[in-house]
Amino acid sequence: MEKAPDYSSKRFLIVDDEAFMLGTIERILKQCNAGHIMKATDGGKALRSVKDNFTQVDCIIADFNMAPVNGLQLLQGIRAGINPKIPREQPFIMLTGHADSDVVKAAIALDVHGYVVKPVAPEKLFQTIDKVFRRPVDLKEADYYRSIKLPVALSPFGDESASSTTPWTILSRIKPFKSQADIEQKIDQFKREHATQDGVSGVRMKNKRECLVNELREGQILAQNIEAEEGAILLREGTHLTKGMITRLKEIAAETDPKRAVLIGDLVRES
Repeated sequence: MEKAPDYSSKRFLIVDDEAFMLGTIERILKQCNAGHIMKATDGGKALRSVKDNFTQVDCIIADFNMAPVNGLQLLQGIRAGINPKIPREQPFIMLTGHADSDVVKAAIALDVHGYVVKPVAPEKLFQTIDKVFRRPVDLKEADYYRSIKLPVALSPFGDESASSTTPWTILSRIKPFKSQADIEQKIDQFKREHATQDGVSGVRMKNKRECLVNELREGQILAQNIEAEEGAILLREGTHLTKGMITRLKEIAAETDPKRAVLIGDLVRES
């Protein structure tokens, strides 16, 4: 192997739900004296981990196949400006085991800086990082990135997880609402009536599919989190929707995105 580059002035965020892969990438980055290494176990946690200027990073290295928020959803959220503390042009490397698949095509459409096919070789990762730091992204409008349909992800349980819908994160800075005061009032009302930080962690879902908010029915089960502000969870995946929840969600959708769709599904019952 050629001499490892010196990244002592660079900060990295590794995102993967497998501890082994997190450790592997961390060891490779330490070979090039990475200045700082942060880690997250899924895209949602990665989005929330960047809270201020002190947690911003120079490069994100993320796996594609994660749950509940995969790498493409993370990249799409960043390019759409879902967290204002993460630059939309954030350097981003995708890790994938799918060399010739729709995953790569979608990543390119989302202006990924580079991708590495697993298993990850140190030389290949170093080469990709070097290219990333030399290649600026010519950003498109946020709505363009939101409109890109993402491919279906294969979960570790062999269940296909529809990933064409990014988690519904309601942030006032993403797009202008009809009435800022009105949407804030509706979110506060939702929190008082229904918001919970409880829920089943790592719930297993199957038969995931999109459903327009205006077509939700009582008893359906959410297959993704619904969040407001930065990290404030309104409803967790696995929640059985009540009539009251659906009413409030429709009100919020009317103010933010009338055609909003969320993922619903069925719980996997343990045998």
